[in-house]
Amino acid sequence: MLNRCLVFLAVCSLVPTGLHAQVRSQPSCERYQAAVRTDAANLDAAARLGQCSVRDYEMIAPGGDSSRLAFRSSWTAALLALRHAVRANPSYDRAYRPLFDILFAETRDGCSSLTGICSHVAANVRDGDTVITTPRLVRSDSTELNPYDQVVRETRAKGRANLTEARTHAERWVAVAPNDRRPHEYLGRALLRLGEPAAAASELERAATLGNDASRRNLFWDRLEALVKADRGDDARRVLDEAVSDPARDTSQLGAYSVAGVNSLLGRNRPVPVGSAVVQRNRARFDSMMRSRPPILPPQPAFSRRLEIGDTAGARRELARLDSDLAPRRGMLPRILPTHLTSAEWHLALGDTTAAEARLNEIEQAIFEGHFRFNVTVLYDSRWLGPAWMLSGNVASSQRRFADAARMYRRLVGLWAGADGDLQPLVTEARAKLASLPAR
Repeated sequence: MLNRCLVFLAVCSLVPTGLHAQVRSQPSCERYQAAVRTDAANLDAAARLGQCSVRDYEMIAPGGDSSRLAFRSSWTAALLALRHAVRANPSYDRAYRPLFDILFAETRDGCSSLTGICSHVAANVRDGDTVITTPRLVRSDSTELNPYDQVVRETRAKGRANLTEARTHAERWVAVAPNDRRPHEYLGRALLRLGEPAAAASELERAATLGNDASRRNLFWDRLEALVKADRGDDARRVLDEAVSDPARDTSQLGAYSVAGVNSLLGRNRPVPVGSAVVQRNRARFDSMMRSRPPILPPQPAFSRRLEIGDTAGARRELARLDSDLAPRRGMLPRILPTHLTSAEWHLALGDTTAAEARLNEIEQAIFEGHFRFNVTVLYDSRWLGPAWMLSGNVASSQRRFADAARMYRRLVGLWAGADGDLQPLVTEARAKLASLPAR
């Protein structure tokens, strides 16, 4: 229960800083909406309506019925006004930020100015040219691992039209302001969310070139994600090194463990220094936790040994025990470990290719789907991912899914070709296998 509460608090911490204070002071957006209705050419009113709507977390009870709460301001009304503004004047930059804030939003938080508590959340669901944000109560005692997870999934399932529209607006802005970093940033982010990392990386690198130190700090995670997903390992390492060497780096956004995790993903063994005060404190906590646990029973014969002696039933029991340990637990943060790769290898050894691929897909989804920043920074040691990518490629190749195999081999080569020397034999093997695939 404690872990589940901690997860809930961590999720709630993603709510914008100072949100509760804003709830108490935020005025109604009605005056801006009235100004837009009076004069559709009033671009300033459209921009102010958008800004106000994005910041308005207040909910109301239409007709006094508290069982069907709704947001006080309408994102659809704001979108209509903002769309008109940027179409009328594509260089009117004040309208773009609230426009993209709405189109990129995966959740909308609902709060009460009476209590100052934000206990509701809504998915951002597209329906034609409108968006629907219906608030639902978030319960701290929910049995869900992450009370926002279902909302985010719903938004992503029905939000592609928002991202496509964002790309269109960003492209129009780039055309009229090619030397402004902001349209390139928004275009890169739209392309990244639309699953086009190579194009996204180009736009985000252009934005970094046009920007300053502060803008590059804010763009770090988007640039890194795009470069990693585009298999540009050398550039990803360069961007990471630039960020680490930045004397003004915000360590709350890119701390020592995050740096170690990203380095590991990029094939570099750069653990947090043992003398670090953070490491010493965590080590003390770990030792205390281990002392409070019951003694570990003597290990059973290894899986490989059981196979050697023909004990298939025993091998399956070992595998079932391993898979049980890897099963998601209610109230615990999910985490991908090297034992996920071990499980896939054991399933293959027993001839269960389907289960092996399912386990390998879990690894893939945990890192490359969802919030890349948070997925990567909890890995710490991910150099075992290279063998997992190799195994995924081998399985796909054996099933004659050569495009999938090539994608995994290219990832290994692209991300690790400039990595630590001890990883280069695996890179060489991936290159050879990629070259041996039938012409595609």
